[in-house]
Amino acid sequence: MTRRQPTSDGGAAATVQEYAFQVKLVAVMRVRATDEVLARKVISSVLGSPGTAEIRLVNESNNSLGLEATVTVVDFFAKGDSAVLLESNDKRIRRRR
Repeated sequence: MTRRQPTSDGGAAATVQEYAFQVKLVAVMRVRATDEVLARKVISSVLGSPGTAEIRLVNESNNSLGLEATVTVVDFFAKGDSAVLLESNDKRIRRRR
C-alpha cells in the first residue's frame, strides 16, 4: 500500500510504502507454578500482541531518534507446542540431541 504522509519537519508530504515482515523470535520465560503442565498452560497468555499504547510508545521513541517509520501492527503467535523446558528449580535441564 502506498500513501502520502506529512514529514515530521512540516515539509511536503512524502510517499511511503507499507512493508510486512515475518521475524523468527525466541523468548525465554520463567514461570512459577505447582507443576510443569500448569506452567506450560500459561505460556501463550504472555505471547499476546502488543496493544496500541505499546506500539504508540515505540513509534514515539523511534521518531525522537529521527527514524521516520511507523509500526502499525504486531502479531505474535506460538507454533504448536514449541515450549522447550530449559530449567527447573534452578537446575538446568539437559536437552537430548
